[in-house]
Amino acid sequence: MMARRTVLVAAALLVGGVTACSDLTGNNARADGVYYLQSVNNVTIPFTYTDNTTGHSLTVTNDIYAVNSDRTYSDQQLYRDNSTNSNKSYTESGTWTQSNNAVTFYPNQSSTNNLTVYTATVGNSNVFGGAKTLSINFSGTTWFYSE
Repeated sequence: MMARRTVLVAAALLVGGVTACSDLTGNNARADGVYYLQSVNNVTIPFTYTDNTTGHSLTVTNDIYAVNSDRTYSDQQLYRDNSTNSNKSYTESGTWTQSNNAVTFYPNQSSTNNLTVYTATVGNSNVFGGAKTLSINFSGTTWFYSE
């Protein structure tokens, strides 16, 4: 009787553990979390590019997405405008939705007044406790973030 009870408890723990962790891996990763920019087009930051609007050379030094469980988010980017030799910041906030591994961001505030809706892909290393990742494609440029 004791052996049967032990097996039942072990089975319950196993099923409960698998169920509790099922939304943390692969295409079922929850998007909420804090993500730090790691690379742009597989080049680690700092990353330098030419801004299409101003023609200025910009170097991104830091970018943090806070994707909150209440379906709001904020983005804080620090960069250097090499053309004017000045440090600047970009901020954005809004709401987000998720369908499988696709996360759609709906900005309602942007320091550049760009309120264009965009989509990211959330994932992780497919192991328990693996860091979640966020990948955003901006006009052919892939920005890769991780927790």
